[in-house]
Amino acid sequence: MNKKQLIIELAMPIVFALISIYIIVKAIPMEGEGVFPIMSAGVLLICAAYLFFETLVKKEEVVKLEGVNLGKVGITLLALIVYVLLIKKIGYIIDTFLLCVFIIRSLGYKKIGITVLCAALAVCATFFVFKVLLSVPLPMIFLDF
Repeated sequence: MNKKQLIIELAMPIVFALISIYIIVKAIPMEGEGVFPIMSAGVLLICAAYLFFETLVKKEEVVKLEGVNLGKVGITLLALIVYVLLIKKIGYIIDTFLLCVFIIRSLGYKKIGITVLCAALAVCATFFVFKVLLSVPLPMIFLDF
């Protein structure tokens, strides 16, 4: 593996480690409410360290950018940014539904009925898990209970 490829391979675990350290630092002052973020970030940090050392030891090429459609990646990132910007304005249900429809369509699926059904099921499933089971406050325009 050449030096450029090694840098690309090591970038991901380094970024994950930095994100996990940031989360831990921000969550420590939260006391009891920060336990879950600290635990999650700790697991992420352990995984990042493992991936970092595994990459150094094995020196196998894991990140393969050949054949990746960077245009689709860019459009997906743009859609996620728009999702984040709109979620407080139009609410979780509508925003998530629109994101799911857009992503499914951008991946090339053409049948609109199945696309709408899959997006609706994804919204219902995530709504149930986060709002009902875990009592996570979601930005809502309706169904806010």
